[in-house]
Amino acid sequence: MTPPSTALATTAQTHFEDAHEQLILRHDAATGLTAVIALHSTSLGPAAGGCRRWHYISTDAAMDDAKRLAEGMSYKNALANIPFGGGKSVILADHNDRPTPAQLQRFAAWLNELQGSYITAEDVGMGVAEVSQLAEHSPYVSGLGRAGIGGDPSPFTALGVFLGLRTAVAAHLHTDLRGLRVAVQGLGAVGMALCRLLHDAGAHLWVADLNRQRVATAVEEFAATPQHVDDIVSAPVDVLAPCALGGAITDTSAAQLHARVVAGAANNQLATPSAGQLLKQRDILFAPDFLINAGGVISVMHEYLTQCGTLDPAAEAHWVTERLQTIPDRLLEVVSASRSSGAAPEQVAVQRAREIIAAGHC
Repeated sequence: MTPPSTALATTAQTHFEDAHEQLILRHDAATGLTAVIALHSTSLGPAAGGCRRWHYISTDAAMDDAKRLAEGMSYKNALANIPFGGGKSVILADHNDRPTPAQLQRFAAWLNELQGSYITAEDVGMGVAEVSQLAEHSPYVSGLGRAGIGGDPSPFTALGVFLGLRTAVAAHLHTDLRGLRVAVQGLGAVGMALCRLLHDAGAHLWVADLNRQRVATAVEEFAATPQHVDDIVSAPVDVLAPCALGGAITDTSAAQLHARVVAGAANNQLATPSAGQLLKQRDILFAPDFLINAGGVISVMHEYLTQCGTLDPAAEAHWVTERLQTIPDRLLEVVSASRSSGAAPEQVAVQRAREIIAAGHC
């Protein structure tokens, strides 16, 4: 039997931007597993958000990341019109390339202790293989592709971002994507899928990734222009799509941007609130990431609700499509309110999400 885990920090009330309902830091000496589970809000339903595995410089950094991501999930799920709150978990990566089966079993046990108040899925460093192992020990896992429903959320995330990006371009640049220069930063599963959609729409792609093979693939398949990872943010393009990790838009990069629209898949793209204000002052439209990158969680939660038997079977075929199609409408509402109020788009989107959460229904 696996020895009981040691709680480094118990459930806590925390204030980041909003107060979080729960913040749990756990360590299991037997497996070497350290993880954080952050529940920001369960007002709309169980907190939903993926599990990330990453090399953090400290447990404090991991906790901060979990809190930021969980809060973003609350807003994302509210604006996506799905009956879930916001949560996130992060596993502190050790020397192993992948988590061990024993670590995943222990993490699943921690999920079970929450008794359904948190539902997880894949994220950076945790693919379908890892969450499938979690699902062997916990029912509170989704994104597995069961019964032909759900599975890898990347294509749905990419589609939502594409719809948001196209809407932002039409609203701000008054044109379509044909002939536009779009820089995609990060060519993971979502970034590459987004490239394909943009290429098919006639955009000229500029790409960057630490993985040279991914860049080579994009150059070959999409006739993309390769860029160094340090230069892609300030590339001479019309649109920037950050699709790597967060914090791509700093105060410095916001001042150097050539793009007139920023719309990508990465979470927490703005390193600081002032970066968003600077984009607004420079008349650069920022499409809030938590609004347009919701396609993945929409798909994953559709799978979860279907497996639970709580989704009306008559609605199943249209559930994902209908919610994906709300992304452009929500974005246009935010853009309009931003123009009339002078507030940055992300501030408007956060306020809209908070109002939905406070009302207790989508």
